[in-house]
Amino acid sequence: MGANQSAVYASNGSNEVVMPKKSGRVLSFHSSTKWKSHFQVSKETTKLMVIHFTAAWCGPCRMMDPVLRDFSATYADVEFIKIDVDELEDVAREYAVQALPAFILIKKGKAVDKVVGAEKITLQKKIEKYMN
Repeated sequence: MGANQSAVYASNGSNEVVMPKKSGRVLSFHSSTKWKSHFQVSKETTKLMVIHFTAAWCGPCRMMDPVLRDFSATYADVEFIKIDVDELEDVAREYAVQALPAFILIKKGKAVDKVVGAEKITLQKKIEKYMN
C-alpha cells in the first residue's frame, strides 16, 4: 500500500485478521429530493446506513474520506453515505449536526447512534455493534 492509503482490519471473532474486500463505495448525495427518495427505500431494509456529514472546508472530514472508503470495502453489508452540510443544509439540520465530521448510524429509518469527530476506532466499533 502507498503512503497515502490506509488499511482497515476487521476481526471475524477468531484470532485471525480479515483483510478488507477490494470493492466498496460511498454514495454521495447532492440533492435533497434524491436523498429523501433513497432514504424512503432504505427504511424497508435492515441494512445499517452510516451517513458521513462533511464539508469541503473541513480538514478532519477530508481525513476520514479514505477511512470511509476502506470501511465500505470491509463492511459490504453496510451502506455508506456522504452528505455535504453546505449542499444539503436541511438534511444536516434534520439530524441536528452541529460539529464536523459527524456520523449518524441509521437502521430501518431511525438513528441508532452518532459519532462526532474524526474517531476512526469509535466509528468502527459502532458499525460492528449495529451491522447485524
